[in-house]
Amino acid sequence: MSSLIHRYADLEPLSLPERFNAPTRTRNRIAPLGAGDFVPEFNLPRTQFIAASSLPQDAGEQIAGRTLLGRPLVLAFISLHWNGYAQRLLQELQDLHADIQVMGGDLLVVSDEDSAGFASLAGQQSLPFNIVWDKQHKIASQFGVYATTDPIWDRISGVEADVPTPAVYVLGPSGKIVFDQVDLYLEKCIPTRDLLSTVYQNKQGKAA
Repeated sequence: MSSLIHRYADLEPLSLPERFNAPTRTRNRIAPLGAGDFVPEFNLPRTQFIAASSLPQDAGEQIAGRTLLGRPLVLAFISLHWNGYAQRLLQELQDLHADIQVMGGDLLVVSDEDSAGFASLAGQQSLPFNIVWDKQHKIASQFGVYATTDPIWDRISGVEADVPTPAVYVLGPSGKIVFDQVDLYLEKCIPTRDLLSTVYQNKQGKAA
């Protein structure tokens, strides 16, 4: 027995650190564009439109976003994965659409789902404004409201899909963003008066 004990007598005792450092993960927060920023160069494939009420007929299969800026453009991101928030936002946009047109603007809704997925949100109703599928979140990424390094489920419980953060913009004919509302925590309603006022003020290409 004693020989077994002395066999390892000259080994150094194993020392352990007093504390272990937690593993780190590179995380880059989303950086949404805001009022005053230039509108990014985004494209809208004609085949990805879920509903098309007023598109340039001579624009070809790739419609440049800038061709829609002859009038102020209300650009709204939407995802059915936001649960009840998505239904509420869609209803707000429906209620606002006629007033947006009266004030001199247009509405484009950007969906993270294709036509089949969007139908589960909108049902069988026919919506009178342009709706486009943002395949692979390209447009959302350009506006800074989507990034794989900042998943929305880290902020919002109950959202489990990899989807953008809610955002509503007004894009002016000047080529700049003139209104923004980014809703990081799914708790805001569209400020109707401010949005419509911005559309009206920018219908001639610049704010009054």
